[in-house]
Amino acid sequence: MTTQTTSNTLQEISAYLRTLDRVAVTTHVGSDGDAIGASAALVRLMRELGIEAVFCHAEGVPDYLRWLLPEEPLLELPPGYDLLVVDTSRADRTGVPIPGAGARLNLDHHEDNPFYAEYNFVDARAAATAEVVSRLYRELGVEIDREAAQAIYVGIKTDTGGFNFRNISPGAHELVADLLRAGVVPAEVNEKINRRGSLEQLRIVGASLANAVRYGEVLISTVDNEDYARTGAGELDSKEAIDQLRSVEGIDMVAHLREVPQGTKGSLRSESIDVGEIARAFGGGGHKLAAGFTREGMRPKEAKAELIGVLKNTKVDIGDAR
Repeated sequence: MTTQTTSNTLQEISAYLRTLDRVAVTTHVGSDGDAIGASAALVRLMRELGIEAVFCHAEGVPDYLRWLLPEEPLLELPPGYDLLVVDTSRADRTGVPIPGAGARLNLDHHEDNPFYAEYNFVDARAAATAEVVSRLYRELGVEIDREAAQAIYVGIKTDTGGFNFRNISPGAHELVADLLRAGVVPAEVNEKINRRGSLEQLRIVGASLANAVRYGEVLISTVDNEDYARTGAGELDSKEAIDQLRSVEGIDMVAHLREVPQGTKGSLRSESIDVGEIARAFGGGGHKLAAGFTREGMRPKEAKAELIGVLKNTKVDIGDAR
């Protein structure tokens, strides 16, 4: 197996996909709306081509996204299946391990993707990887049915913050119009992805907001095991706090640091600061305005002190706590 150093064309990828018999689709750990939406849409596309296709993901899929999948995911890659990876910028973050033969396909929209598969298509201008998958439908001449349209819509809606982030484009809006024509009802999708929370989730989001501390133009929130125990919630529930943290006036960067078994996961968001570069300083990555990292063996308060130290050596306006 050989890897490419640049993106393939959609024509090359489409021709290659038609040669496959059995495929397994996976996405990144800590899956979100775009990860699951793009995966579900790709599985359906492969099946429309007459290819046996399954979704594999060893982690649990968030409850609010399970309805997008044709069936429950497999926890391991079945023998004899070619692995297709979506929305995953690094080979070490896939939902199931990449086999020795390597990943056959890597579809993504993260600008720091190193093209780790046999075939790669990475478009950093795309609003979401689900948008990239929609282009494959057109290239392969497959109609986007209602189920696929809903999966693609969820990917775009969630990765653009409900069409509010700077990564949205006229083309993405035009695609969404086509998805609505295919049967997507925004109110119904909103009900499924935004009104499926639990009281425990509400409590951990509240704890995240209560723990937020402002440092100049930076807002940092931490959530640890004590918060989980007190609220009855888990790490996936706490991720929902990031958009609420972004609502504070005068803040240019938000960091949400949450405890996980291996250490601390950090999510970074901004409207003007290259948080992707900051995340890479900790071994992470992502987009320029949305990125993340994991600090193994480190609790949130320690990760917070480390992050503040790094920010003080950048152009970010980091001030005293308040």
